[in-house]
Amino acid sequence: MVAHRSVSQLTQYDRCPYSYYLSRIAQVWERPATWSPKGLGVHEAAEAFERSGRTMSLDEMQDRFSESYTKHINRLCQDTPNFEFWFPSGPYRAGQAYTGRNGRYYLSDIERQHRDGLEQVERYRWYYTDTAPLEQIWTTPDGTPAIELGFSLDLDGVPVRGFIDQVIEHPEHGPYVRDIKSGRSPGDDFQLGVYAVALEAEYEISVPLGDYWMGRLGRPTAEPYKLSYWTRERITEEFHRIDSLIQREEFPADPDEQKCATCAVATSCEFKI
Repeated sequence: MVAHRSVSQLTQYDRCPYSYYLSRIAQVWERPATWSPKGLGVHEAAEAFERSGRTMSLDEMQDRFSESYTKHINRLCQDTPNFEFWFPSGPYRAGQAYTGRNGRYYLSDIERQHRDGLEQVERYRWYYTDTAPLEQIWTTPDGTPAIELGFSLDLDGVPVRGFIDQVIEHPEHGPYVRDIKSGRSPGDDFQLGVYAVALEAEYEISVPLGDYWMGRLGRPTAEPYKLSYWTRERITEEFHRIDSLIQREEFPADPDEQKCATCAVATSCEFKI
């Protein structure tokens, strides 16, 4: 039986096949980062807000974020209690506040990311209640709100699974896929294209556009992504390509200074730069 594939698997393999092997097959230790719990917390707070019918107060949303953030930070601490082994965020260190040579005081990154997450949650609520209240969550034919909506595709023998952050009933464009990002950069159109194909397969709706809601900005990406290029046939080709390479156990290293610097499994990689 073919193991299921996902957008994250394809993205990681294309970034560096050997990192895919170390992370998903060898399952070596992965270096923790504070931005991961922040992203999970923002997603959980947004989901709770949407499932409340957007009636949840800001205090309740931020409490939900803090609970999630603390839970995931503690989970990472159980595996790696020494903060010296965690990723830094620029000059910020995971578990230690300090004064730099420039005389500037730096929060611990755990504290800084918590504060940033609270601000992103506030921006999220503000966007949907004040800036764009007409952008409502789309509802599936069986009445399920399309928030963290699971899907399963069979692409000519390769099963693909995942979750769609949001499907928006956009006042201008109709059903519209949206992914929430708490980091600096949005994703690409492939991820959104997969979501659009999954929605068409499951619900027989056309979803020609999508975007990323950027927590740092408090709004979606400026222009929507056109998804017409990513037909079911093209997406099938991509997943068959990756599945075939993985099945043949082809995991060449692709070392690159920038990629290696942010690779969670670099400490186990003999090829890292």
